[in-house]
Amino acid sequence: MKHIASPRRKLLAAGGDLRQITAAARLAEQHSVCMTGFDRFGALPAGISSAEHIQSLPQALDALLLPMPVTQDGLFLYTPFGSNAIRLSALLPLVKPNGIVLGGRFRESERKAIESAGLRAADYAKEETFALRNAVPTAEGAIQIAMQELPVVLHRLPCLILGAGRVSRALQPRLRALGAEVTVAARRCADLARRKGDVGKPHTAEVQCAEYPEMRSLRLRIS
Repeated sequence: MKHIASPRRKLLAAGGDLRQITAAARLAEQHSVCMTGFDRFGALPAGISSAEHIQSLPQALDALLLPMPVTQDGLFLYTPFGSNAIRLSALLPLVKPNGIVLGGRFRESERKAIESAGLRAADYAKEETFALRNAVPTAEGAIQIAMQELPVVLHRLPCLILGAGRVSRALQPRLRALGAEVTVAARRCADLARRKGDVGKPHTAEVQCAEYPEMRSLRLRIS
């Protein structure tokens, strides 16, 4: 069967952190990728062009790739590696009509601005595969901050995790591996019950469920 190559798209990755650079590098294997908002990063991966002025950015884009979070104030992109403020509204005219704008955790105002420009907004943070994988660096980042800020070690330190979602499930085994004493509090007992399906060394953990506060805490053997 003859292989039909997908058409080469013109993409702009604007703002963001190392995740944005990694995504751009993978996309550049098959598409034309330009990045902006990374003048303080250094050399970008091979195959990626860069521009830091709006007049130098490519036109008629097939897609615009935005960071997570898209902005921190609803107006200017999140650009930890950039020196210049980049207004979201200035980038939208660069995209073809009915083109796609991808971002993580759009504000409602940002989504409305994109749709008002005749474009489609796609929130990749809502994809389960992304959310699950993103939970790991989030959990590790939380541990890094704790180790930097606490005057004590995590070994045998009582730690309370609020919630039993994706990040919590990634954080629990990593804290336990460091010897921390982990307590998990959640709004729904069903979230805590899912912990029984977690794979790992059997352990005893304190869990608290807000649905039945009169039960105070349940002591579960997790295996």
